[in-house]
Amino acid sequence: MIRPTRLRSAVDVIFHHWRSLSSYTGPDAGQITLTSELNKLASNIAQARNIAGLHWRSDTTQAILLGEAVAISILRDQRHTYNETFAGFTFTKFDGDTVTI
Repeated sequence: MIRPTRLRSAVDVIFHHWRSLSSYTGPDAGQITLTSELNKLASNIAQARNIAGLHWRSDTTQAILLGEAVAISILRDQRHTYNETFAGFTFTKFDGDTVTI
């Protein structure tokens, strides 16, 4: 059971660290994109499942491709529900193909 005082102090710690975040200024700072960071996150999660012995490497590869296909489908379906003008956006899939939503 989490006691309210412990929860409150944990929230305070998280908020304190959030307020003290600073921009990344490493030599590759200009090359970092949201897409590349999301791709690394997906890959890291998938590889961790392999290392933990939960899945085969082929499961990981196919799961990433399936997740990508599902996400693209959802984004395309949702586009038609927007009440405002939406020009769309373009991104590069894992296989290098470009997709426009």
